[in-house]
Amino acid sequence: MNTSVRFPNLDIDFGFVGRSVSVFGFELTFFGLLTAAGMLLGLAVMIFVAKKQKEDPNLSLEAMIPAFAGGVLGARLMYVALNREMFAGKSIIEIADIRNGGMSIYGGILGGILIGAIYCKIRKISFAQVADTASMGFLTAQIIAVWGNFFNREGFGEYTDSLLAMQIPADAVNKAQISRLMAGHLAEADGISWIQVHPLFLYESIWCLALFLILLLYTKHRKYPGEIFLRYLAGYSLGRAGIEFLLPEPVTVPGTEIPVFSCVLLVLAVMFGITASVRRSLTKKRERHRARRREEKRAVLNYDDIQTYEDVSHEFMGTDITDEIKETEEKEVPEDAEVEEKTDQRVSAGSGSRTEEVESEKLKRKIQNCRRKLNGMIQNREDLPKCLRESRKLDRLIEKFQSI
Repeated sequence: MNTSVRFPNLDIDFGFVGRSVSVFGFELTFFGLLTAAGMLLGLAVMIFVAKKQKEDPNLSLEAMIPAFAGGVLGARLMYVALNREMFAGKSIIEIADIRNGGMSIYGGILGGILIGAIYCKIRKISFAQVADTASMGFLTAQIIAVWGNFFNREGFGEYTDSLLAMQIPADAVNKAQISRLMAGHLAEADGISWIQVHPLFLYESIWCLALFLILLLYTKHRKYPGEIFLRYLAGYSLGRAGIEFLLPEPVTVPGTEIPVFSCVLLVLAVMFGITASVRRSLTKKRERHRARRREEKRAVLNYDDIQTYEDVSHEFMGTDITDEIKETEEKEVPEDAEVEEKTDQRVSAGSGSRTEEVESEKLKRKIQNCRRKLNGMIQNREDLPKCLRESRKLDRLIEKFQSI
């Protein structure tokens, strides 16, 4: 069987593209090696991004190992489900063998998200925070692992004569993957029939690389946990929607040539993009609100304009109260309620001629209490409204005393 892969419009011919390599007697497929390499490099990128965001890399690593395992499991299960006739009558071991390919990217993403979310829930880890760093790891793995389709000669698109058109020997691919359009445009050379198709693995790898670079630059502008993850889902869905147009004989919307899955992916891309943008807008509003609150709090801590007893003492300088308050400053002053009770008792027991004197004494004690309380509030740096209320109370007491 011919194992060549050619790009005729670029004048590139890979004379031999094997599916596997033998290492110490063990047959290792390039698909498996690239998948493993992508996962390992993805974990390394996750650790780098987590450190860059000043997050705990061990936390991301702990959650993403089971998420990667869930991704592999989900990718295989969906591929088997979508190609049931291909696996009919095969054993569990053959179905589970992924060395020769057979993975669905959609199943991989769904499986990774599901297992990752369950693990984070059990371990009480923030899924949104982990998902941001995981997105960069997944993208890294996708950039590399998708090249396994090049070696396996699968996952290619419909016939094309574009600049990047790829030719594969017809006998090197599954006959069920050859569409009517491909069969009608077979290229004959050196006695070999070639199908000429879109190299979808190349398109997807380039798209994931571009998305990775954009999100890597965007991470420093992240406003909330989960934003990078949402934008990854939006960006990847958008790219896959375009790739779906290039698949051979896709299921289309009745009466049109628009693939159904492209419509679904476009809707998802818009939903994820709008959700990310709306949440970003709300987060920025909350930040502005918090900034105003901080400014207000700093203003509250500025006590220079608070009117204390010392500030208003000149208003009753020369009166009896100044000296008397100084004399009683170090004395224990009873609470207002106790003062009023004692005063009422003295008023009821004394004559009417002493009422004015008793009222004056009561006000002096209230002024002293109010002054002590206000000074204490200022020293303890309590809220500005409370201090202002106490200051106004002191002003009223002084005015009342002066009117007696």
